[in-house]
Amino acid sequence: MHPDWQDKLHLYCEQNSSPEQQYLKDVTAFTWRNMLNARQLSGKLQGQLLSMLVALKNPQCILEIGTFTGYATACLTENASQETQIHTIEADLETAFKTKSFWKNYNFMNKVQFHEGPALEILPPLNLNPDFIFVDADKHNYINYFNMCFPILQKGGIMLFDNTLWSGKVLDNEFIQNDKDTKNMHAFNQEIAKCTNWKTLLLPIRDGLTAIIKN
Repeated sequence: MHPDWQDKLHLYCEQNSSPEQQYLKDVTAFTWRNMLNARQLSGKLQGQLLSMLVALKNPQCILEIGTFTGYATACLTENASQETQIHTIEADLETAFKTKSFWKNYNFMNKVQFHEGPALEILPPLNLNPDFIFVDADKHNYINYFNMCFPILQKGGIMLFDNTLWSGKVLDNEFIQNDKDTKNMHAFNQEIAKCTNWKTLLLPIRDGLTAIIKN
C-alpha cells in the first residue's frame, strides 16, 4: 500500500466510513496475493465514493476503462439498478483472465459485460451512450480516452479519471520537466481544467480523482 494512502487522516476517514463489503476485502486479498502491481487496486474510500455516486446518479449505462482485478467494478455495481448496462474494458489479457476467474462465483457480477483488449479499439463498435464513465487505465492515453468518451457521454453524465495527482509529482517542476509520465498527467490536468461545455473538479482523494460533468 502506498504510504500516502495510509496516513493518519486517510485511515481516520476509512475508520469513520461505512464498513467495507466482505467481497471487497476478498478481492483486495486476492490482488495482493496474485498481482505484481497490487498498488493499482482501488481503495475503500474511492470505492465507496464510486458506489455513492452511482446511487445518486442512477445511471443507465456505466463504462469502466481499466478493470484490473475488479474492485472498482464491484463498487460500481453495488447501487446500480437491474436495468443498468455495465461495461468494463481490460487491455491486459492475463489480468482479465485472473479477474474473471476470481469473480465467477459472485453472481452479482454476471450483469457486467467484460471486454478484453485496447479500449480505443473496442469502444467505437460498441456504440454505447454511457452516462457514467470511470477511467483507470494507461495514463498516457487519458486525453485520448477523454476525446473518445466525451462525445458519447450523455448530457449531464459524469466522467471520472483516477490517479490524476500522480503521487504528488504533478506539484514538482523537476518531475514535470524530466519525467514523461508526470509531464503527460500534468498536461492532461491542465487541458481538462479548460472548461467549455463541461465542469471539472479535481479531488485530493487517494492519488487524485478528477470528476467531469457534461453540461
